Formats: sequence, C-alpha cells, structure tokens
Amino acid sequence: MIQNFRKLLAILLFMGRSAHGNSGLAQSDGPQWKYKVGDKFEVVLNQTSKSETKVDARETTIDNATTIEMDWEVTKVDANGDATVEQSLSRVKLSVNGFTRKKQGDPATPLKDIGFDTSNPADISSDSKTLLEQIQPLIGLQFSVVMSSDGEIIDVIVSPDVAKQLEKMPDTQRLRQLFEKDGLKDIMGASAMTLPEDLSAGKSWTEEAQTTTAFGKFDRTRTYTYVGDKESDGAEMAEFTLDVAMKPVDSDASTENSLKSKLLEFEGSGVLLMDLDGGFLRSSKVRNRAHSEKPYREKNIDTVINNQIDTTVTKK
Repeated sequence: MIQNFRKLLAILLFMGRSAHGNSGLAQSDGPQWKYKVGDKFEVVLNQTSKSETKVDARETTIDNATTIEMDWEVTKVDANGDATVEQSLSRVKLSVNGFTRKKQGDPATPLKDIGFDTSNPADISSDSKTLLEQIQPLIGLQFSVVMSSDGEIIDVIVSPDVAKQLEKMPDTQRLRQLFEKDGLKDIMGASAMTLPEDLSAGKSWTEEAQTTTAFGKFDRTRTYTYVGDKESDGAEMAEFTLDVAMKPVDSDASTENSLKSKLLEFEGSGVLLMDLDGGFLRSSKVRNRAHSEKPYREKNIDTVINNQIDTTVTKK
C-alpha cells in the first residue's frame, strides 16, 4: 500500500520536475516550458491498480484506488533560470479491498477493507486509523524543489515543520524515508522529460538510467515521441507518447539474490499533453504491467500487477 503511494508521488513529482523554463532546448514556436514566478497550479492524480497473486492453486486479488491532490507555486526564477517550486499535499484518498480463494472456482473470502480520505477523516475504515494518523499531519506542509533550466534537480528543501513531523515517525517507516530530502530527490530524479533541440513532430528521443527496484537493478530506457499538435479542452496541445523498457543488470547468484522477487515481464506506456500557450504539462495517462515471481519454500509466488495512472494539472 505504501509502495503504491510512493509510485503515485513519483508521477506527481515527475510533473513538478518538468515545471519550469527550458529555454534554448525547444523551438520558440514549439513545445517549451514557460513557467514564471507567481504561477499556481492544482494537481490531481487518480491511480487504480489490480494485483493478482498465485501460490500453487491459491489466488489473491487486491484492488487499489488512490487520489492525490497537490498545490504548486513557482516562487522564484533566478538569473541562471533555476526555478524554485513550492509543493504541498492537499488531499489523499485511499481505498484498498480484495479477496482470496483456495483455487479457481472456489468461493472468495474477502480481505480487510482499507479506506480513508484526509478531507473527511471521520469517514474511515477500522483498519486504516494508523495509516491516516501518519499521513494526515503531512497535509498542508510544504517542501521546495529547485531545478535548473535543463530539468536537473539541484536541491530539495524540506521545511522545519515537515522535518519535525518526520521525526515522529519510526526510522523504518517508508513514509518518513519518502519525505526526507534524499527520498524526495531520488523520486524526482527517477522520472523526467527534457525537450531536445530541434524538436519537430515525429521526432523520438531516449533517456537511459539505471534504477534499483524491489526486483533488483535495471537499465531503464524511456522513449519519447513528439506526435504533433492537436486541440483538446479548448486549448492547443503538444502530444507526446512514452514507452518504457526495463533490462535487468547482471548480478551474482548469491542466496540473498535468489530469494528476491524476479521481474519476468514489464510493459510501460503513456500519453502526455502539454499546453502550448501556457507552457506546462496539462495531463498524462500512464499504464504499466509487471509480472514477477518470488521463491517461497519449495513453491513460487506469481504476481501480475496492472497500474493505470491519470494526472491532470490545472492553472489557477
């Protein structure tokens, strides 16, 4: 559940990383970032996922639906083009439910339902109290992101209020690691879209990086294509497509590694729309499918996870 929350924030912060001037990288009459001091935005992300796990004949399915809302404000752009963007969580809504059965065709046994909404804390399932108590104090607290004109994350500044709240969380709590400076910088560095020079419709470009996941280390390749321009929601948009490939990095065959989950298949794709006049990323739709296997005693745990993440950015 916390892992899904981390993935969602990675997408949100991907949008934030793209949110500032990128002068010189794109043609003046084509897609380019045009954010300036005083710009304010509302960001809404909706994610649904389905996890299907099999151990021999036993099957377990878990459905997850999450909404995250954030507020952004560009507070500074210096002479070098480095921009400071204040970001804060304004709402988190979560619903998790599922079932398990001994084998296909058998009656399903419901799992515990988990659900809460930080905008309505009274409406909460009995098994969600601890998680809500950990997230609720983070609502409204701010952190700053400083980005260079080419999209590099220069710094992440966590406010004293956020730092104080994080100190109350256990050291092993992933939420604490997520909102600490290194965790935020790591998330923001995990995803980016930098517009190349001489960008024209039909052009593709790739970005490669090595990433560490629950399945081990991977060489990740993101391929972007500038499809062209179109009208959407009454505005002229630049449309981009995204394809993601993951290739495992060779590792030793130690006992520790042999007990970890192994990623068997991965498919990732998306569509992004950029407001040409406003110069900001208006929306993204990202889909991915991961098929993994993990040894368990003399058996294997086979898991397929399908994710769908839709993000919209609205200028205030």
